[in-house]
Amino acid sequence: MRFAEVAGHYDLKKKLVETIRRDRVGHSQLFFGPEGNGALPLAIAFSQYLLCENAGEDDSCGECATCKQVQHFNYPDLHYVYPVARKEKGSDKPVSDDFSTEWTKLLSRERYFGLYRWLEQIGVENKQAQISVHESAAILSKLSLKSYSGKNKILILWMPERLHVSAANKLLKLLEEPPHGSIFLLVSEDPEKLISTITSRCQKVYVPKYDVDLIRKYLEDEEQLDRSPASVIAKIADGNLAEAVRLAERTETYHNYALLFSTWVRNCYSVNMKHLIEWSEECGRFEREKLRDFLKFCSNAFRDSLRFNLLGEKEVNNVFREINFELSKFAPFVHAGNTPDILKAIDDAAYDISRNVNTRLVLTDLSLSIARSLRIKP
Repeated sequence: MRFAEVAGHYDLKKKLVETIRRDRVGHSQLFFGPEGNGALPLAIAFSQYLLCENAGEDDSCGECATCKQVQHFNYPDLHYVYPVARKEKGSDKPVSDDFSTEWTKLLSRERYFGLYRWLEQIGVENKQAQISVHESAAILSKLSLKSYSGKNKILILWMPERLHVSAANKLLKLLEEPPHGSIFLLVSEDPEKLISTITSRCQKVYVPKYDVDLIRKYLEDEEQLDRSPASVIAKIADGNLAEAVRLAERTETYHNYALLFSTWVRNCYSVNMKHLIEWSEECGRFEREKLRDFLKFCSNAFRDSLRFNLLGEKEVNNVFREINFELSKFAPFVHAGNTPDILKAIDDAAYDISRNVNTRLVLTDLSLSIARSLRIKP
């Protein structure tokens, strides 16, 4: 994977290239930031540039034998470690190598994904995945071998916050006394869960979340979406490109989301309990992940309405125009006096739903809360 294939982060890419060109690459580095920020593909691109036989001024060549092997995820001196869990008919001591085929397939197909997507790929989404102490022995064995190419041996450890405590202690020893020529690239979404002695031994590389415009452009260019659904998804994803790519797989739902939202807020304002209960019943049948997406859609619709009301911004969510519901006409009912309570109520509802509280009761309670808020005068 070349730097050119990683979306955005232009200044960060330049800094990473500069550390290589000045021979200032730390043997332990921690790439960290929020989910879907592109840290994993960035670490892979960094590794490819470091190993490339004909590296250019700002990127690997992509044509040499080493680049081709890295791009096919079979370069012998580049190793991957990631959280796994025992499968029904698998080893009772699972390690990353047991799932290398699935890992390669997912990375080849999707550059941006989160932990849940990975666990779906290996069929253990309902289990607690971790990096076990058995993985530590495998890591030491790999890095103790002589380099195949005569260059660095690189280990990309994705989600180190999933390290079992015994594995974390063993990794710490490796970081303190790394095998000759070894480079550790840890890619984390929550470095605060790592033991401090590990993070203190790593050179920090903060990878920020993506901005809305970059995600929208990525969806238009790479996922071939029209501007309207791309804009909606970019806002819902909130900087998480992995989430945006996942949402792009079902753009047809946003027309339905807009219909549900418009029906909901009208009935909330008129306090039509019969229709609100029917709405709660309908949405309550959604799978929890879809319901979470819908509530994000609602939050962004209220935010768009507030921006239109306060700043006079143009409507960017054309999906509402398709159903003859214009946010510009709804906007006067959304103001500084009620928006904080509305957004908090939606967030609380999403949290309760994630905790397996009865969805119909949560949505009915949310509707009553929104009904009260919409009737508050500016």
